[in-house]
Amino acid sequence: MTAALNRRGKEGAAAGLVAGVLFAIAQVLLAAVAGRPPTFVFRLVASVLLGRAAFDTTTLSGAIVVGTVVHLALSAFYGFVYGSLTAGLSDATQISSSRQAALGLGFGALVWLLNLEGIARLAYPWFLGTPQLVELALHAAFFGLPLGLLYASAERRVPAALRT
Repeated sequence: MTAALNRRGKEGAAAGLVAGVLFAIAQVLLAAVAGRPPTFVFRLVASVLLGRAAFDTTTLSGAIVVGTVVHLALSAFYGFVYGSLTAGLSDATQISSSRQAALGLGFGALVWLLNLEGIARLAYPWFLGTPQLVELALHAAFFGLPLGLLYASAERRVPAALRT
């Protein structure tokens, strides 16, 4: 792995963590609007590891911890993937807020497609209880968009000689 690719993957992971927090906040707000408790989002994510037991009333604190850890791990992972995938693009694209915003929106949509329309449909159908167009919009706007913008910002701080 080249130094630039490794650095960009790490930048992506860091941006993914921040974007993941923003995305979690948006998901909690959506749950509140839908009349669900704020903990629902964390239980939902925890169910990836705990199965339906994450929704038991006796597992609330454990489900919140597991859900938070899983959510942040996935956010960092997808951020790393984003940074690694975009590493081969031009320097102008790497530092461009508008280009990274567009790429981030598309990446957020791809994450939704993979996670909800792919994996969840096969293994975790309870994830499909919210309107999927709303989920698509949230993934794009509250994960992908901040991911791209944060990544571009991190790249602009790197001296041009180290970007290649």
